[in-house]
Amino acid sequence: MRYKAVLSYDGTRYHGFQIQKNALGIQGVVERAFRLMTQSVIRIHAAGRTDKGVHAKGQVFHFDSDLDLTLENWMRVNDRLPLDIRVLSIKKTKPDFHSRHDSKSKKYRYVIAKNPSSAFDANYEVYVRGLDINPIKEALPYFIGTHNFRGFCQLVKGKSTIKTIYAIDLKETKKHYILTFHGNSFLKYMVRSMVGTLIEIGLGRMEPMMIKTILETQDRQLAGKTAESRGLYLQKIYY
Repeated sequence: MRYKAVLSYDGTRYHGFQIQKNALGIQGVVERAFRLMTQSVIRIHAAGRTDKGVHAKGQVFHFDSDLDLTLENWMRVNDRLPLDIRVLSIKKTKPDFHSRHDSKSKKYRYVIAKNPSSAFDANYEVYVRGLDINPIKEALPYFIGTHNFRGFCQLVKGKSTIKTIYAIDLKETKKHYILTFHGNSFLKYMVRSMVGTLIEIGLGRMEPMMIKTILETQDRQLAGKTAESRGLYLQKIYY
């Protein structure tokens, strides 16, 4: 039987989602919890790998098991997980469902604080002194559409850098600027590189048109410094 699960986690103390040999990865923690619960080896397969320090509200993974457990009992895996990792739901799915291959699009969120972070907020937002949001608003439309994002990622051999951004929403609250990116899929460090470049624009170090130039030239050297991971959240995966 194949199952689809939705997972949330605080990525602060983890070295990314993927299982690690010499560091703590979220995948390894979840698989260990299943092993403790079921006394059997259960491998999980995620929709995507988040990097060190990145959080998730709606990561998705699938797993296979022949154990005769109710969905309620499967959810008891949370009893064996640390409090910064929570399984939100588990349900039966079709035998050929694949969390990564079947995903249609993803949403990521990046949180920028308007004021210096407190000790309780510092792991979940990024404060940038002297940021002007207006040139950032001007720059956002350049990302929309299908482009070669080679200039905004770390290259992974054999992986296409052609991606489609459907929408970017900028929401302003009393304390934050929240950027939400919706695209068909994302490359390694892509959102953080985009945000890092937007921050440079918001600090007056680049013009908004630079986004267009980087997309056209695919020159990674022109992009801003990759934004810090703690402000990034994998928000939702659509199927």
